[in-house]
Amino acid sequence: MDVKEYMFKRYGLVEGKPPYFIPIMREELGSIFKDLGFKVGAEIGVERGIFSRELLKNNPELKMFCVDAWKVYKGYRDHVNQDKITRYYEETKKRLKPFDVEIIRDWSMEAVKKIPDESLDFVYIDGNHDFQHVTNDIVEWSKKVRKGGIIAGHDYVKRRSSVECQVKGVVDAMTYMYRINPWFVLTGNLFSSWLWIKR
Repeated sequence: MDVKEYMFKRYGLVEGKPPYFIPIMREELGSIFKDLGFKVGAEIGVERGIFSRELLKNNPELKMFCVDAWKVYKGYRDHVNQDKITRYYEETKKRLKPFDVEIIRDWSMEAVKKIPDESLDFVYIDGNHDFQHVTNDIVEWSKKVRKGGIIAGHDYVKRRSSVECQVKGVVDAMTYMYRINPWFVLTGNLFSSWLWIKR
């Protein structure tokens, strides 16, 4: 099914200038992916596995690669200690056990080497939100998505709590420079998600 046609029809969108803002929660992506027949995807930055579970619950035939280092490092969430992150990892394994998942405990730029190009129907990026990490994640993980699949991510905002968030700047720049059209922003959550179709 053509993703653009599906999105415009489902949400009553009219052709215009992107981004197209859709007032839905990101949890609805699970049913969208199911309707589109998506069978294989990845989430980058899993933390506790809560959103991965939402995607899997809504699409029982889905296989997911769940990627996160679950390691504390300087410059990102310095308030979180390794014991807490390790608990998140154990919680994720338990939460996702009923589903078809492969948990990859590694840094994003190492994990991406383990996934064949154009083998995914979608990727959802929710890792480190600084400029370099966001850029690397979008560029490298996009290669893993097949043409006609979806590249998406979380936190299309300038700031999250006291932490500067550079996702919006990177997404805006990439969609402008690569003339990506259409692309969408899901505004139903406090922190919006973004997505576009792999050309």
